Amino acid sequence: MPRLLAEDALEAISFDRGTLWLVAGFLLLGWVLARMTISRKKKAIQQRGESRETQRRLDSEVKTALPLSDAPIETQRWQVAMFDLQRELTGDLDTRIAVVQNLIRQADQRIAVLQELERRQQAG
Repeated sequence: MPRLLAEDALEAISFDRGTLWLVAGFLLLGWVLARMTISRKKKAIQQRGESRETQRRLDSEVKTALPLSDAPIETQRWQVAMFDLQRELTGDLDTRIAVVQNLIRQADQRIAVLQELERRQQAG
């Protein structure tokens, strides 16, 4: 009699092949979803840590009068070259502006002389 009970229990538990695949699929799906959730949480924690570290570094930096003063030497050389170029171009532009202003002033004077001569000719 005890043997019949064990066989009855096994028959009640036994699944057909389709049901086993369905259970295996659900278990696999659950495992994949759990792994995705865990990895997303790890990534979020890591990003928060990196964000905090970046913010801490930005807050601790002492601002200097010169931009990029703590940059690598190649960048500082490039910056110096750009400042030199800026100074040179600014000087060239200032010179050209002064020349154009002088030419405009001379043209205004000549226009005034011509207008005066035209007025005298019409009056005389």
